[in-house]
Amino acid sequence: MTKQLLIYDNVVPVNRQVHQKTSVSRTSSFGFARDVNAVPIVDVEFPRACVETPIVFSRTETGVVPLALLSTQKDSNAFVDANDSWTGRYVPAFFRRYPFVFAAQEGSDQMTLCLDEGYAGLNTDDKGERLFDSEGTETTYLRSVLQFVEEYQATFNRTQGFCDRLEEAGLLEEARIDFTLADGTKGGITGFLRVSNEKLRALPDEEITKLFRSGDLDLIQIHMLSMQQIEALVTKTASAAAEAPAEDTSEETLEDKADAAEASVH
Repeated sequence: MTKQLLIYDNVVPVNRQVHQKTSVSRTSSFGFARDVNAVPIVDVEFPRACVETPIVFSRTETGVVPLALLSTQKDSNAFVDANDSWTGRYVPAFFRRYPFVFAAQEGSDQMTLCLDEGYAGLNTDDKGERLFDSEGTETTYLRSVLQFVEEYQATFNRTQGFCDRLEEAGLLEEARIDFTLADGTKGGITGFLRVSNEKLRALPDEEITKLFRSGDLDLIQIHMLSMQQIEALVTKTASAAAEAPAEDTSEETLEDKADAAEASVH
């Protein structure tokens, strides 16, 4: 089955009959995120994510979403090392909820808790945390998972509203990253959006006040500040790529490859 939602291989609903004897053994491995170079984040994550990664925006089938850039190389995550350990200080919630996720039922707005049956930590040997007890009742662990995923979904929906308002105000613009490798090879990454400082300054005072009152202006400023992390990211990517075979570094989209030692945003 093709991968769903970036890191999920085989998403199925959590079911008390099917999963009554299922346990989840948590590990420190982030191998499941090794091939992800940009991950969705929600508004409450902006302050912590911005000190390590650029926060950009991307258009999807369901609207604009904010992303934390994790690498400038396709199918690569500069924050996951050769031992599948996370090398950053902050782990995005999108990864922390794995192997669980909410999925909408077809033809309905109702959300169902699902899990990835491709997760290596699933077992029926009582290793880790049980999902249901011997009587088929949800365990404390499963209830805590459900609460975390529900809270994540609520913040995701709120963040979607923020992105919708950026679109409505016409503040987003196409951007690109140009980079130069240590050997002098140049390339670039396109396919992402950022808030235009010029368009923001051109807004009427009353619109700026609305952004301030709603908290949107705080998020915009954090996003702009985070763009200062681009050079650090390309350096981190270059260090990680030094352990892997060399790849072509011609211009690519956001989800495409690019090792870098120096970079600029246009």
